[in-house]
Amino acid sequence: MLWYKLKTWYGGEEALVKEIRRTVPPYMYDDVFVVYNERNLRRQRQTVIETEPLFRGCVFLTCTNTEPLFRRLEKIPAMSRLIATGYLSVFPLMEEDVMFLEAISGKDHVVRVSYVLRESEEGNIYRVYGPLEYLLDSIEKIRFSSRFAKTHKTLWGEDVVLPLGILANEDVGVNILYHGREVLSEPPTARHYTLLEVKKDETGKNVYRAGGQVTVLPREDSVQPRKEYGKRAAAL
Repeated sequence: MLWYKLKTWYGGEEALVKEIRRTVPPYMYDDVFVVYNERNLRRQRQTVIETEPLFRGCVFLTCTNTEPLFRRLEKIPAMSRLIATGYLSVFPLMEEDVMFLEAISGKDHVVRVSYVLRESEEGNIYRVYGPLEYLLDSIEKIRFSSRFAKTHKTLWGEDVVLPLGILANEDVGVNILYHGREVLSEPPTARHYTLLEVKKDETGKNVYRAGGQVTVLPREDSVQPRKEYGKRAAAL
């Protein structure tokens, strides 16, 4: 499967997806989508999780045969105008970029919030569950007060900033607003987590270092029906 990045203006991502789905026959491509990112917005001390595009102005398209598809796109008036005015550019993705996007966003193309849980109140060791595990060596900073981790990743030849949403110890076992619905936030149920050590350098700046990955063995008494948000968390 071939992946392409369609670069357009920020805010026009969904309009471009709808236009392609409306005007291009489904047999010409596999999927067209926006990669979304769950962010913890922390409104009035409450955890509020919503989504926004992870890559501004970027739409992704997958297909097996590009020539008929691109010929079709060039014949669509709305597309040809965007291309002519420079508001639409198409770039092929390298295999390593594709593997990374698939790893962090899954089949639904959404980068879920990650859990960053302290091992102890006074300690500097954390358990990390979720997409942030793939970026532990690229963390610039973690702000627990605003619940996000600022990371970097080289994608399509550029240094891209990836601000990932996180959940902390205080967010587990409480009611949160998840995409407009109040749900109970449950502990992570992933089968592994990665250790993260946080230390300060000589200037007092936090330095983040990934430790080993730990496998969580299932317990017989932990097998029980879970609420919708618990199922989502298990997919992290």
